[in-house]
Amino acid sequence: MEKNNREPEMQEEWIKLEQYGIPKGEFIVTELIQDCEGTKVVLGDEKDSVEIFFDGIPVLVRNTVEGMRMGTWGAVQQKYSDRSFFRDETLFEVKNSKLVQWCVEESCGFYEADELKHYCVVTGEELVDIVAAFEPTVKIGPLQDSL
Repeated sequence: MEKNNREPEMQEEWIKLEQYGIPKGEFIVTELIQDCEGTKVVLGDEKDSVEIFFDGIPVLVRNTVEGMRMGTWGAVQQKYSDRSFFRDETLFEVKNSKLVQWCVEESCGFYEADELKHYCVVTGEELVDIVAAFEPTVKIGPLQDSL
């Protein structure tokens, strides 16, 4: 029987992508734009702005409120025995992703699992899942006043 994400032995691996240098903080999504340039997720907190940009069109972009992902959220915390696993962390890669499996199945062979990566942007209010064949670029700067 296939394991689902709500079981303690969940198959997904959630890897914190610290190499991008995103500062720890309580970010919110201030913009989510997908157009002919690519897909951009802009985050802000009290002092910093973070732009996560996918140059091109990802295979899938899914935006959910955190309450909709409580099953996965809890299973990840249980898997890593860390109730604060997501606290102050923002960008993750999900290996052995059920979402990537779904994309492969739905594409009827157009995509292969090893071609796709599942990224997840986590804030206290939202989770943005992005499945893409390429890595994002990340820009970090001070929060700009809108006045």
